[in-house]
Amino acid sequence: MVEEFAKLFVAAVYGGLVGIERRIRGQYAGFRTQLIVCVGSCLFTIISIKVFEIYGKPADPGRIAAQIITGIGFLGAGAILKHGNYIRGLTTAASLWMVSAIGMAVGFGEYGLGGFATLLVIANLIILKHMETILPKEMYAFLTIRTSGIEELDIKERIGAFKIKALETKHKYNAKDNNCEIEVSVKYSSQAQLKQLYSSLKTLPNLIEIKIS
Repeated sequence: MVEEFAKLFVAAVYGGLVGIERRIRGQYAGFRTQLIVCVGSCLFTIISIKVFEIYGKPADPGRIAAQIITGIGFLGAGAILKHGNYIRGLTTAASLWMVSAIGMAVGFGEYGLGGFATLLVIANLIILKHMETILPKEMYAFLTIRTSGIEELDIKERIGAFKIKALETKHKYNAKDNNCEIEVSVKYSSQAQLKQLYSSLKTLPNLIEIKIS
């Protein structure tokens, strides 16, 4: 019994360490949530081992543990929020999934493995986060351009001038209002490129409206 209590305590420490970082970052699934997930996963693992010890082969210890992964999947989905075109919470959802694995490792008595995994997770959340700001990354936007008249503009050429890639383009003509609407999704690498493109599009003849999302 003492060993089981020790496992739960260690799981609480490991989960709490990850939770502190999430709490500092202002995430919804913070300190208490991460700690509870880790302890819960550890407890389920301990129970699965105990059931096997009592009932033998008919009670597979892996079956209960396997359901932890499914359960955490639903919990992680709740941590993902969409704000317009911006998605928040993917890292928190992944950390919930990871602390559940750490809790399982501790439940099976792999303290060192769980501890090392905890260090890797914290290093990723704290240290590697800063590397993302210096690494080049591709961004995406959706442009809607409306002009009066039926004339189709060579929008791809104008976009390409700023080293922005046009992925998909659609042209629509509204006969009732006598205007042309162009929808184009683009891929770019810096906000400066998008600002320059916007300034260029404002000089289009017969421009009615530009939307960027």
